[in-house]
Amino acid sequence: MIKLTKILVPTDFSKGSERAYSVAQSIADTFGGTIDFIHIIPTLKYFHESMKKLAVPLDMNKDVYPKVVEESEATIEKLMKQFLKDKNRGKNFIKIERKPSEAIAQFAEKNGYDLIVMGAKGQDETKMFRGSVTERVIRKSRVPVFSIGDRFDINNVKNVVMTTDSSELSLAAFPLTAALADSFNAHVTLFHVIELYGSVSEDIPRQPGKGEMISIYEAIIERINTFLSKQSIENMHIQRTGVTYEDEIVISDGDESRSIPLFTKIEKGVSAHYEIENYALEEADVLIMATHGHSGFAHLILGSTAEKVAQYVKKPVITVRPGEEDFK
Repeated sequence: MIKLTKILVPTDFSKGSERAYSVAQSIADTFGGTIDFIHIIPTLKYFHESMKKLAVPLDMNKDVYPKVVEESEATIEKLMKQFLKDKNRGKNFIKIERKPSEAIAQFAEKNGYDLIVMGAKGQDETKMFRGSVTERVIRKSRVPVFSIGDRFDINNVKNVVMTTDSSELSLAAFPLTAALADSFNAHVTLFHVIELYGSVSEDIPRQPGKGEMISIYEAIIERINTFLSKQSIENMHIQRTGVTYEDEIVISDGDESRSIPLFTKIEKGVSAHYEIENYALEEADVLIMATHGHSGFAHLILGSTAEKVAQYVKKPVITVRPGEEDFK
């Protein structure tokens, strides 16, 4: 089963960052573990060089950064005491780095975090729903990223939506989807778009006597069970109910088991990201997607559909990067 016992919360002390604190605590309430905070102080490279040219007797490393670090430590400790329970409160980290997004992504991977929880926007303002730092963390992180907007109610999560283009890469988000739905006591909806101008599901054989959508639906369910088996996730599988588009995720815990309602929604549309945004806006409480599907250049960029959705959808988004072995 997916574990979420080591959570990293980046903060720039803004109201946007603050939205992530209670969500991280709620996840810790379910999974246990610790929550660490990290604050990145951007290096003032050009300001530093300007001071040198003007012969101003100011040393950034000696006169400025130590004071900023000291103030940041006091602020971050106060926030952690205010928003986190004692049993879940971990460490705080203050880093001075040139690129905050890269620093956050690399720190999370290097230190074995299970999840990054951060506000969709911090101090940076853009026309996109997610600010530039959050968007870059999503793009670069190998650790799942949960980005929180201002309209998320952690206590009212009923529908966890996972997108899939039916490729194996897109299924990498399923174990985390099931784990979070289990913790939120929510149901899961698999959302697939048949693009009018061609999509990967065209490769799915059409079964005799069954239409296009039924064939795709049954293939997705079968592929998820195959994926779980290949990943050696033995305590989770999808159980068919006999009702089309309505199944169950069964999670075993020793001799006991519990089930999560699973629905599959298939739509036809001009573009996947447009249909996903519209559906998520109306139906999703949380949207989860793999950062790469059949169209993503695995080691170079975020998959085009995931990138557009992550930038503009006005709902909490969790992005999951497939493991290196999945790209082979």
